[in-house]
Amino acid sequence: MRKTSSLFWGIALILFSAVLLADRVGYIHFSTLSNNAWVYIFGGAAILFLLGWFVNGLRHWGLLFPAFIFAALSLTIWMATRNYTGAYLGAPILAAVAMPFYVGFVVRRHWGLLIPAWIMTILTVITLMADQVVGNLIGALFLLSAALPFLLVFLANRARTWALIPAWTLFVLGLVTLFADRVNGNLVGSLFLFAIALPFLVVFLLNRSRRWALIPAAVLAILGTFPLLSLVFSGDAAGAFAMFLFALPFFVVYFRWKEGWWALIPAGIFASIGVVVVCSMFVPKNQLIWNGILTGVLLLGMGVTFGLLWLRRASLPTEWALYPAVGLLVASLLAFVLGQNFQDYWAFILLAVGILLIVTSLIPKKPGEPTPPANLS
Repeated sequence: MRKTSSLFWGIALILFSAVLLADRVGYIHFSTLSNNAWVYIFGGAAILFLLGWFVNGLRHWGLLFPAFIFAALSLTIWMATRNYTGAYLGAPILAAVAMPFYVGFVVRRHWGLLIPAWIMTILTVITLMADQVVGNLIGALFLLSAALPFLLVFLANRARTWALIPAWTLFVLGLVTLFADRVNGNLVGSLFLFAIALPFLVVFLLNRSRRWALIPAAVLAILGTFPLLSLVFSGDAAGAFAMFLFALPFFVVYFRWKEGWWALIPAGIFASIGVVVVCSMFVPKNQLIWNGILTGVLLLGMGVTFGLLWLRRASLPTEWALYPAVGLLVASLLAFVLGQNFQDYWAFILLAVGILLIVTSLIPKKPGEPTPPANLS
């Protein structure tokens, strides 16, 4: 597995650097690269993590969180730079969080994963409809749809009476939402989402083995906080706070359960983006030199994330994390040193690192060197 991962990351870096070099010398032209660099960067990162998922094994479905999140960020930035406006701009991120849970269910056949997947899917659909449907109807649709999987769980096994609590609560809240037109919309939305989160928390507190319930509880509680942000924060501050809120439940999963090591990846990505947004609030907007520094901060945060996973390789299947950690940390250092000229040189660095990784993967092991176990998961 170690040699396969090394070979994969080496080839990936070489291909990525080749594309950048070809653009530099004029063989290919990305006409919008200067204005939409992050569209290509996040898109390329998504492809790398998607391929990394195949290389490292389909059971490591946690790698799909950064793959889909990066792809969603790329799509969202692309739409924003082309003056697309509307609530639907938030749909890609919500869908990106939902899809790995579906894959996790297919891989592990854990029914609990379908609940957060379904919740995030509902939120995605509602976000797409938000500009065309009356607000009260959207809220009612979400609540009534969220009640459905719990009702099905109970009907499939009448011993699961706990499922009736969230099913009934959501159904009642859905009906009430239809008439909630006399209260501030942001406040109503927050209270309803908090109310939906509460039954999931109760399910966990009644039976601590039902840890899956913490995921929808945290997601819904965080989403319930968003409408209140507009009453307290504005602009970049609200965006940064939202990124930290997205990171929080993943950090909880990572620190609480050993098998939840994968959660550090989306937690680190969201937290790194949040830190960059905070930093951007305190730097001059018209000085290009800060672009390289902010890029360095983002890459540093992501590199540290994978570095922490690699440090736990003795007890977890995370030896592969060395390669993205080293690549991101080196790129971060270069961004700090080169500043706004970072994009002029990083293609050569990626090419050198890619060649180094391939050479390293092809070097035969020394006699007596222990062979790592094939599967630590």
